[in-house]
Amino acid sequence: MAMSNADKSDPLQVLTEKEYRVLKGAVERIVPETERPPNLDLALKIDQVLAICRKELTRDLKLLLFLLEYGTPILGFKFKRFTQMSPEEKDRYLSSWERSAFPFKRTGFQALKRSALAAFYGSEESWSGIGYRGPWLTRGYPHGYEGKGIQVPG
Repeated sequence: MAMSNADKSDPLQVLTEKEYRVLKGAVERIVPETERPPNLDLALKIDQVLAICRKELTRDLKLLLFLLEYGTPILGFKFKRFTQMSPEEKDRYLSSWERSAFPFKRTGFQALKRSALAAFYGSEESWSGIGYRGPWLTRGYPHGYEGKGIQVPG
């Protein structure tokens, strides 16, 4: 089990430090700093979920992170590794994956994006910033109705 950076209190369970840095670089561009609380480490949350996933999913994500980091000369015509790129270069590189003619790159981008968003919206730390008051069952019934009014066919 790899140990995490000094700024994180929990150890990594599945990812190596290098894989963690690649994933962190990607998810921080997908969910911008302005949207997430500063103490929310999405890459670490994804690592924690990977610990309970099927080994095939973990293997596939690790391969995706390897391609994202080291495939830049072939897949993106860049001569820097992903973790060495500026934020703007990372945005362009990830966008090229999102809009690629190659299905495996589009699928890889969607896997990163959906993992990042699931970690973000599933984290209690983000709920106050997005106006979510938590699961209805733990809040109880006394709260007013939160949806649209009843639709009556006219």
